[in-house]
Amino acid sequence: MANKTNRKKTARDTLSLARLISEPALRALAGEQSFARGTAYFDSGAVISLVDAGARIAACVVGTDQYTVTLRAQDETLLWDCTCPVGEDGEFCKHAVATSLGWLDMQAGGNSIADYTGRRELEAIRKEIALLNHTELVDLLMEQIVEGNAPRILLNSQTILDVADPITLKDTVRKALAVRGFVDYRSMRAFVQRANSVLDLLQGLLKQGKVQLAADLATYAMQRGLAAYVKIDDSSGRFGDVLHAIAALLLETCKRLQPLPADFARTLFKLRKFDDWGMFDWKDYAPLFDKAGRTAYRALAEKEWANVPARASGDGSFATEHGHITRLMEELERAAGDIDALVAVKSRDLSSAYRFLEIARILAQAGRADDALTWAERGHAAFRKQPDPRLIEFLVDEYRKAKQFDQAINVAWDNFTADPQGRSYALLKRAASAGGSAAQWKEKALAWVRNNCFGNKSPARAQWRLGGNAVLVEVLLADGDSDAALAEARAAGCPQHLWFAIAQACEKRHPADAADIYRGAIDSIVGMANNRAYDDATALIEKILDLMNRAGQQHDFTAWLDEVRAKHKAKRNFVKRLDAAMSN
Repeated sequence: MANKTNRKKTARDTLSLARLISEPALRALAGEQSFARGTAYFDSGAVISLVDAGARIAACVVGTDQYTVTLRAQDETLLWDCTCPVGEDGEFCKHAVATSLGWLDMQAGGNSIADYTGRRELEAIRKEIALLNHTELVDLLMEQIVEGNAPRILLNSQTILDVADPITLKDTVRKALAVRGFVDYRSMRAFVQRANSVLDLLQGLLKQGKVQLAADLATYAMQRGLAAYVKIDDSSGRFGDVLHAIAALLLETCKRLQPLPADFARTLFKLRKFDDWGMFDWKDYAPLFDKAGRTAYRALAEKEWANVPARASGDGSFATEHGHITRLMEELERAAGDIDALVAVKSRDLSSAYRFLEIARILAQAGRADDALTWAERGHAAFRKQPDPRLIEFLVDEYRKAKQFDQAINVAWDNFTADPQGRSYALLKRAASAGGSAAQWKEKALAWVRNNCFGNKSPARAQWRLGGNAVLVEVLLADGDSDAALAEARAAGCPQHLWFAIAQACEKRHPADAADIYRGAIDSIVGMANNRAYDDATALIEKILDLMNRAGQQHDFTAWLDEVRAKHKAKRNFVKRLDAAMSN
């Protein structure tokens, strides 16, 4: 009865796919350009294998790389997935088109795909597997695991974990995380799948209560994973997520095995030395060691710390290992709560103004305001020619707290005239307001900008910035005068990012002006022609609708939106998002 039911289900799924996959449907899903490219791919033999399981189609398509495509029917809807960058964005890509055309050809009795596995072949494979005895099946699966070809579910199965020895499992981890050359973004999907299989394996061991084995393999996996990280393009962050999960599992095993031996202190120290991504934190592990383990860890750190040279202004950058050990020493002193020891570690490197700022912040947070101000003054004096705006802001605010208003204004004014922009003006205003002279310094600042930032004039630190009118608009926005900023922008123009800033400032009091600015940006955003841009444009149109409703311009909005639809009707993904947003 069960087999009969399955056959009915397969036939029904196949019928659904046949209704959903046709050349007109593919054109509508992909668009003419992608359909034409997919057709060319199919005609050139790019579909190198195809599996028809009735309810699901899977294929391998060769393009810039080798991609995996899956198609399936669900509730009279065709669902798809492709490992190419376009497919991962949710588009019906040329590889999906080529796969669909290959399936249509095979359904029509064609022979365009040499490596074709249909439902009869799958049923024959099922019968062959069913004839294997337990030992043969285990041997077959173990061979696949060692070769790194096993499905993830097998690595978490009770049978595999029972029969696999530690050496074999370690070899599995090694192969799963092996990197040859550089793994680019297009190849990351397969690599992340292998990494996830390692996580599944470790979770299975932990579930079985094999805590020590899970800890050993998780440690090994982290060593391999951290070494691999510098050889991959993980801009999606997916491999980092897997490593964080394995690190969390390792911490869990350590909690179960505590107290941790001194030997593990050495292992943890090695891992921490190469951990640039925050996988481990000493404060999580310190309570799990006994006194001997904590002493061993600190001894390792201090031994390497002794070889780190002091650095002053103008010195070259730290060697990578020096940066690592510095971070570990800072972590130890923070965990110990020893502020003076932490400052001593930080002061080994005074090669930039920001280093002084870090020390000043530590002291300020510890309630040592006088010491914090002293360090900020030292940094400002040492780096007048290469100032750090963050240090200057800290120094001005500390002067304000100490009621040294003249010093605060002097530093803020020097900073503004050296680098006139909204941020430096906001700092000047903050300092002047504390001293009760905000209006006076505003007029002085505006006059200075008009006299020094127009034409060919530009302060040395501001040569990279745009023209004087942009500076003037920034200053007016920083002062909260959006009306004057809008008037200046309309009179002499300003960069796009400042138009957006003006619009945001106008939203409450002048919704029509804000909407007008936003409407002018829609075409350029949609013109980027990617899903993220379409999402941004749709969200902005929803904001425009709200603003124009508040301004009593509902009719104008409808007419404008019709123009947007007509202008961008060829961008189906954008129109789809827009229709969904406007229907709510």
